[in-house]
Amino acid sequence: MRWTFIIFTLALFFYSCENKSTPTIYPSKIGVDSAYQTLALKNKKIKEEKIPQKKILKTKVASLKKPSTSTSAVTTSDRIIPFSKDNTTQNLVISYAKANAEVTKIAKQTNTFTFDSDSAKKVWIKISAQDSTANIRINHIKGPGDTIKGGPFGKETIFNLPARGIYQFSISEKPTNKNPYAGKYKVELKLLWK
Repeated sequence: MRWTFIIFTLALFFYSCENKSTPTIYPSKIGVDSAYQTLALKNKKIKEEKIPQKKILKTKVASLKKPSTSTSAVTTSDRIIPFSKDNTTQNLVISYAKANAEVTKIAKQTNTFTFDSDSAKKVWIKISAQDSTANIRINHIKGPGDTIKGGPFGKETIFNLPARGIYQFSISEKPTNKNPYAGKYKVELKLLWK
C-alpha cells in the first residue's frame, strides 16, 4: 500500500511537470496564428518603446597644425656626440637574453657596443659607474641599415626594436657638463619580448 502511494505520487509529479502553462509561439509558414496575433503585436510595441533613440552629437573638429620643418628634434643643449678619434667598438655576447660588459673609458672617448636583436621586441640598457654622478650616458642607438635611430638617453632606457638585425649603441659624456668621465663603468643589457 505504501509503495503504491509513492509510485502514484511520483507519476503525478512527473506528469504535472510535462504540462506547460504558458503557450509558446512557433513560426508558421503562413504567418501568425489568429489566436496569438494580439499577443505578438503587444510584444512588438513593448520592444519598440524600450529602445532609446540615438542622439547624434555634432562636434567641431579642430584643425591640426603641422609642426614646422625648420625645428630640429635634438636641441643644442642636449645633442648627440659624434664619435671620437679613439672610439672603441665591442660586440656584446647575449646569453639567455642578457649581456654584461665592464669597460674602462678614457676622457672624451665614445664606446660603441653592438648586439643582435634576433626576435626581441625591446631592449633594456643600463650603465652604472662607481660614482653615481659620473658624466656618462647612452648617447644614441642605431638599428639595422641606419634606418632606426634614437637618443640621447640617460643612464637607463628601454628602446623598441622594430626590426631584426644588428643594433649598436654608444656611450659618451653629456656635452653641457664640462667634466669628462674617465674610469670604469658597467653595461647591462636585457632583451624583452613584452
